[in-house]
Amino acid sequence: MKARNAKMLSLLGVLVGCNLLSPLFRNTAKRASCAQSSTGTSSGTTDEGSPVPADVIGSTGQRFSGQKIRTFVPPEGSSLSLVSSSLESSPPSSSSLLFKNPSSEEGGKSSDAISACRDLKQWAVVTTIHEPNPSINSVANLRRWCLVIVGDTITPDSAYDELVTKDNVFYLSASYQKELFINMDGKTTGVDKEQHHTGGKQFLEMMPFKSFARKNIGYLFAINHGAQVIYDFDDDNTLLPLEDGETVPPPFHFDNEVGFDRTILLKSVVEEKKKEKKKEKKKEKKKESEAESSTPATAFNPYIFMRPSHDDSWPRGFPIDKLKDSFKTDVKESKIYVGDLPLSSVGVIQSLCNGDPDTDAVFRMTRPGSTEFTFDRSTTSMSLLIPSSSYAPYNAQATTHLYNAFWGLYLPISVPGRVTDIWRSYITQRIMKDIGLHVVYTPPIVHHDRSVHDYLSDFSAEGDLYEKTTKLLEFLEGWSSDADTLSERIYALWVGLYEHDYLGEQDVHAAREWLNTLVAIGYRFPDIHGANSNSNPLSTTSPFQVQPTVGGQPYRSFPYFNVDRDGNRFSESGQNKLQDWLSNVDWESRPQNAVVKLILMTMDEWPLLKSWVMYHGELLGYENLYIIDSSTNTHCISFLRYARDVLGANVLFSDTNLNEVEALLTEIGRKISGSSDFILKVDTDEFLTVYSDNDDHTTVSEYLSGFAQNANHPLRLLPGDARVGTVQPGKPNKSVCEEDIHSTPDKFMLGAVVDLYYFKSVFDSRQNIKTINLGGHYFVDKEQAATTRFHIVHYHARCIEIEIENTKRVLERHDFISPSDSDKKAKKEIGKNV
Repeated sequence: MKARNAKMLSLLGVLVGCNLLSPLFRNTAKRASCAQSSTGTSSGTTDEGSPVPADVIGSTGQRFSGQKIRTFVPPEGSSLSLVSSSLESSPPSSSSLLFKNPSSEEGGKSSDAISACRDLKQWAVVTTIHEPNPSINSVANLRRWCLVIVGDTITPDSAYDELVTKDNVFYLSASYQKELFINMDGKTTGVDKEQHHTGGKQFLEMMPFKSFARKNIGYLFAINHGAQVIYDFDDDNTLLPLEDGETVPPPFHFDNEVGFDRTILLKSVVEEKKKEKKKEKKKEKKKESEAESSTPATAFNPYIFMRPSHDDSWPRGFPIDKLKDSFKTDVKESKIYVGDLPLSSVGVIQSLCNGDPDTDAVFRMTRPGSTEFTFDRSTTSMSLLIPSSSYAPYNAQATTHLYNAFWGLYLPISVPGRVTDIWRSYITQRIMKDIGLHVVYTPPIVHHDRSVHDYLSDFSAEGDLYEKTTKLLEFLEGWSSDADTLSERIYALWVGLYEHDYLGEQDVHAAREWLNTLVAIGYRFPDIHGANSNSNPLSTTSPFQVQPTVGGQPYRSFPYFNVDRDGNRFSESGQNKLQDWLSNVDWESRPQNAVVKLILMTMDEWPLLKSWVMYHGELLGYENLYIIDSSTNTHCISFLRYARDVLGANVLFSDTNLNEVEALLTEIGRKISGSSDFILKVDTDEFLTVYSDNDDHTTVSEYLSGFAQNANHPLRLLPGDARVGTVQPGKPNKSVCEEDIHSTPDKFMLGAVVDLYYFKSVFDSRQNIKTINLGGHYFVDKEQAATTRFHIVHYHARCIEIEIENTKRVLERHDFISPSDSDKKAKKEIGKNV
């Protein structure tokens, strides 16, 4: 008890010196800089050899040095080498199924259910000692997601009997975990017997009960069942609905066909420090500049860039002696770039939470209203890329881990629960730098209803975060390894962390078994020399691509592929003949199929909007949809946020007036023409397909395929802008409208196919786009019109109630009438403007 009290008093001394407790102790807090309030003797060095500034007077306690204090010695009969390193480049031909199916009494699943989850590849993992609650239920209810719940010795198992009847929910009770692996008898599975590896048995035995680290078992369960994405969450973080109060988006969307071959829209920042006040003393300025130059400022505080409701806030795990410097960051003056980043370059996505976010005990004890804390979640809020040269803490409360970073899921077992996920985040980020992976912060997707905590107990448990984080980041920044495999490099780092007193020896052994078990269950480590790897692991470069914006909202334009070998588009090449320019195009380095992009202008067209987005997203790819929305309907807004943030569509929320629409459409068309072959401006009631007669059933994908390889492809032979070939009307009959005025188009009757040569333009991206009008119409003489096989199914007619409502909303939007007008007054106002 004396040691605990002494430690707390030492920590409190540091915090008072940093002015962090001033809201509580305004009359006694020492007004000194964090550097001046460091612990240690009055001069010279600490007993561990850490220098203490000579001008620090009256300090007590000891400063953590971060120096090497011991050497790891492998247990007798073992070595520093890993089973995984020899198998990393060529894993077992078939992975081991290390987890037996729970019995029916324990929520066992049919083979079909297990197979379905393996195919979905999206898993969530949580550990709990409580009964099912809104947090767990919200994830269990996600479509196309599977959930594994890791119980503990005091978890009420019977409370999960009903929940595990869902095919996508697996509950691992404490009793089940004790008999978890099929090969508990020590039989080797998935690796050579000569390598003496028990395929997970040792790792399981190392995981303590009554520990947050039992989540590690859930991670392995998900990976063993084919996960490509793992959402790691806490049992008091509930997924938030969007504006409509109903739509609860999943944390991620994984498409088996696309995989991670798409991009995420976000912002990237270059911090600018606030200008020093003139009244500050020159001596203090000099002291601060010297301190900043001697130690690289590697810590990055993402909170200040996410529009928090609390000024001067920080996430749990941010080095507390760097807060003062963090608070100097001038967000308004910082350079903020917007664009996109390939998902293949993302390792971990940390989602913020509203309510009682993940801050440390110091923040909670010193900030009034700390449990009523929000971040920007508006339609224009954006994700944030953590700079490659920095470190930002992320937690185990609402994080999404992508396959190439699964090796970094392991939670240490030798540190308190308030430290383990933060240490994991920093360790993982150091290795991610070597293979070109990045951390992304997103706006809130959960609400945190934290159970009652003793903040002083939290403070004590967070001791390592306050005392060791800065030294840990210095150690990670200076650490390097020339190991040839990623697993050996990871293991070497864990050994170094033990030797420098950041972790206990049991974590070195557990990390070794974690890596070996990953290989046993078929996990493939990223190639240390792969496409994303950095020759300079601490490089500040990233594949982030700046993109054009509308109202600060980015949309995908670059990189251009519709260029010749000299990097010129046809309109820039100076050539008069399209075929001459085409002969100078590098067809091997561009997409092999023709790329078609659609531009949509929409407002309050629910539920047709959802059908349009889902249909064309699956048809052409969500990244090829450009949607300008002016909706006030919460269903529309919620769905489009989901389409943008989860599915990957380009959505621009804008109140652009009708008189300005044509200019906006044309600007977007010109910007995206370099990364497309053809562009169509369509309406929400227009669905693109290909016309096929009775003998020809060509699909859109078939029509676009072979564009790059086939010089005689019909779309390559077009002389320039062309037109949609045919149109087919669709309308609801009386019975459909009587049943549901919002019926989806699949219930509409289709009319006869019509050849309307002026109906819709197919803009050739190789040429200058002069104008894209509101209807995307084609104004060329019929005799000169080039025709494609593109076909539009036009659901122009809708139930009369919807038509009236839509017309009224348009008139209100453009101030012809007021929402408060009676029908009689509205008619009168319309008459004035006709």
